[in-house]
Amino acid sequence: MSDERSSPYLKTFVLIAVFAAVGTPMVAYLWETLNQLMALHVDPVRLALSVPVLIVFIGLLILLARAVRRYAPTADSPGPVRRSP
Repeated sequence: MSDERSSPYLKTFVLIAVFAAVGTPMVAYLWETLNQLMALHVDPVRLALSVPVLIVFIGLLILLARAVRRYAPTADSPGPVRRSP
């Protein structure tokens, strides 16, 4: 039997793994584009491709943040009990 509580954690883990696999090449491409711009090598085709890549990357970051934010404690939920020494 599978535990019902592990399913959301598993989904989040898979989402983070997919983000890492897809996001790493995006960051590398955007980093290299920025590196070339700072070296004053302007390639219009590379810049035109970088804009949609940046938009997709920001969208993926937003989706990942929403998924991780589900596990953040809310004001309603009690935090861990702290005992004084």
